[in-house]
Amino acid sequence: MHRTATTRTYPLIGLLTVLLLAQPAGARAGEFRVATCQADRMNFSTSAFDDFATRGMKIRRACNPEGPGLRGLVTANSISRVAIPRGSVAMATISAPPGTRFTTFRWAGTARRRDCRYALQLYAYAPDVKPISIKNVRANEHCPRATRAQAAGYRSRTFNVSGTTRIVQRVICMGGGGRKSCSARGSNYIRTYQAEVGIVDEQPPAASIAADTALARGDWVSGTQPLNYDASDNVGIRLAQALVGGQRGGVDQRSCLLATPGGAFADGVPCPNGAGHIDVDTKSFPEGTQQLVFQPQDTAGNVGSSAPVTARIDNTPPGRVDVAVQGGEGWRNQNDFVVAWQNPPEGDRAPIAGASYKLCPAGGGSCGDGVRDGADISSFGVQVPAPGEWTVSLWRRDAAGNQTQDAASVPATLRYDPEPPQLGFEQSPAGDPTLVSVQVTDKVSGLADGSIEISQAGSGVWQTLETHKDGSRLVARIDDAAMPAGNYELRATAHDQANNEASTTQRLDGQPVTLTLPLRIPAAMNVGVARKRTVIRTIRRHGKRHRVRRHVTVLRPRAHVPFGRRVQIVGRLANRDGQGIAGAEIRVLSQVESAPEQLVAVLQPDAAGNYTYTATGSSTRTIRFVYAGTALTLPTQGDVRLVVPAISSLRVSRHRVLNGQSVAFTGRVQSLPVPPGGKLVELQVRLSGRWQTFRTVRTDAAGRWRIQYRFKRTRGVQRFRFRVLLPAEAGYPFAPGASRSVQVRVRGL
Repeated sequence: MHRTATTRTYPLIGLLTVLLLAQPAGARAGEFRVATCQADRMNFSTSAFDDFATRGMKIRRACNPEGPGLRGLVTANSISRVAIPRGSVAMATISAPPGTRFTTFRWAGTARRRDCRYALQLYAYAPDVKPISIKNVRANEHCPRATRAQAAGYRSRTFNVSGTTRIVQRVICMGGGGRKSCSARGSNYIRTYQAEVGIVDEQPPAASIAADTALARGDWVSGTQPLNYDASDNVGIRLAQALVGGQRGGVDQRSCLLATPGGAFADGVPCPNGAGHIDVDTKSFPEGTQQLVFQPQDTAGNVGSSAPVTARIDNTPPGRVDVAVQGGEGWRNQNDFVVAWQNPPEGDRAPIAGASYKLCPAGGGSCGDGVRDGADISSFGVQVPAPGEWTVSLWRRDAAGNQTQDAASVPATLRYDPEPPQLGFEQSPAGDPTLVSVQVTDKVSGLADGSIEISQAGSGVWQTLETHKDGSRLVARIDDAAMPAGNYELRATAHDQANNEASTTQRLDGQPVTLTLPLRIPAAMNVGVARKRTVIRTIRRHGKRHRVRRHVTVLRPRAHVPFGRRVQIVGRLANRDGQGIAGAEIRVLSQVESAPEQLVAVLQPDAAGNYTYTATGSSTRTIRFVYAGTALTLPTQGDVRLVVPAISSLRVSRHRVLNGQSVAFTGRVQSLPVPPGGKLVELQVRLSGRWQTFRTVRTDAAGRWRIQYRFKRTRGVQRFRFRVLLPAEAGYPFAPGASRSVQVRVRGL
């Protein structure tokens, strides 16, 4: 804290500032001047002088020229009728502060003596210096006439008093003429009108910094910082300043007793000693870790210096950082958010000590502020005031207190929704009874997903339907064709974006949801290979029995079809009452063993629901006729199995041979394609009324085969019948089949 000036200090504060920062005019370094009496034109002070007067003597301090009576610093005798004893003295002295000496003394004044027994003296001296006379009117010498006074003019003179430490102005009764007293009937005096003394001081002040502020402790600081110090000097401390690297960052201008605008002081120790305070502007210094010193300057201009202290200065706010919300910016049902960032390396700068943030509604509105503290803080928890979307941006604060909202981060979004959604089943449309929809209402985060489940009444087993979101609805379909008929219950579960969950088994009007399956109209499909059949019935007519034959067409679900032949498949699509379903689409799918099912045709029934399809015996396969149904009609299907036997050609090289001769059987499989490794072929002969296999072979990739056979033990004439059997085989889409037979005549011994 700056000290306050005493009542003797001139009130011109601006002038005081200039004087304290400048050396006195005409003074050397280490020297200052003390002006007094009317030389002190600011307050006419005589505080630099001490006085002493014995009985019968007096001292008058009346330097202000405006006033009654004798003006100036006056040492004189008292006027009375009583004689003044010898040795009585009136004395005013000015002493140099300890450790200093006088250099010059500029004086203007007068001396008056009415009684020659008084000595009027003004002189300077020191214990080791011979006294220097400035004014000396000796007693009993050069005595004036009784009616005239001895006086001097008012001209100022400068005296060299170098090395002296005390200046004395005195009037003393010396007696004389046989008397041991002096007269008190008239005034005998020395009056100082102006006095100014030069004082030389070569002793620098002592200084120390108090470690009771952040700047002195070495904490990171910024801006203007207080610095407390203690300084003392024999002539007082006129100013103090803080320096870093020769740069000044603050000055404490002490309150000193000034005498003149030119820089003379009113006292020998005009400036105070002791504790002081400087407001240091750290922006004047480089940033980083620095050595700081405190330098006091005494009244004479001598400069001292304290021991250096480490100062850490940072006036630059931390820069912008990217901020993220831990766990992402999605909706959550707990009001517990953590925002985090990374602090880049700062080097020799103040570390991060806190963060300020602004929390605002995403849709606009009033914002809230907050502060979080922590050494090198890189995350903190925050709660939003209410459900909804909020944005948070933050800016960091370093240990020196630097921060700026201009470095605020790009806002991150906080989404909070603690309320579960509300839902209810809607009535299924009359034209689409399998459609199930659930209306979901969530005012904050909105519908995310959900499921619709179905359970047969009383079973307690729930089956999840394939559910998808359609705006604010959950939609599913009930496959009533795949589920047993009966009574069912529905249940819906919905999640909002914050994962709040709600479920219901009621409609929007509060009624429970119950269904009876199937929901759609059943349909039937009768399909097969048409075959004619004669039906004989016995009827009674006119009392007699009659046998009636009627040819009917029957539909067989399985039929053997020779390879390459065509077969007609007929069918009818009808509802539960037997009425044909006209205009429907029937898809024809064909599947061969070990191969995927393929679409081969699309049929459309006639007005009676009848349709036909012509199939070719290309392989053994299942033909499926599928009606996908409609929103009001259940799907249905029918299967027809076509069994196609494999076939092969058969030739023999000779039909007549002798025992011991050979024949060659050759042929080619016609029911293609054959397996990659060839088709197994069995050569059979008819013996004892049955076919017996005696040779097997595999065809080549084209289905060709050849078997050489030699007859050995035939006696007489024998006729043999041969055929080729093609057995069933994995990966070969044909049923077992045989070729036509051939005959060979063999003559034996």
